Amino acid sequence: MLINEVKKETGLSKKAINYYIDKGLIRPKILENSYRDFDQEMLESLKKIKIYRKLGFSIEEKNF
Repeated sequence: MLINEVKKETGLSKKAINYYIDKGLIRPKILENSYRDFDQEMLESLKKIKIYRKLGFSIEEKNF
């Protein structure tokens, strides 16, 4: 699944998704064309992160 599909499924912005990648919370596979490929597990992790963030948790407080 490419980042645009992930954005639609999670409601997160590209900037937010990239932030979570930079923090090491998800690690998408890099395809030959340099696109990032997100699997279903990463999608679910991003949905959980979104919920935790809405509840007020910081990235440092919760091991997603």
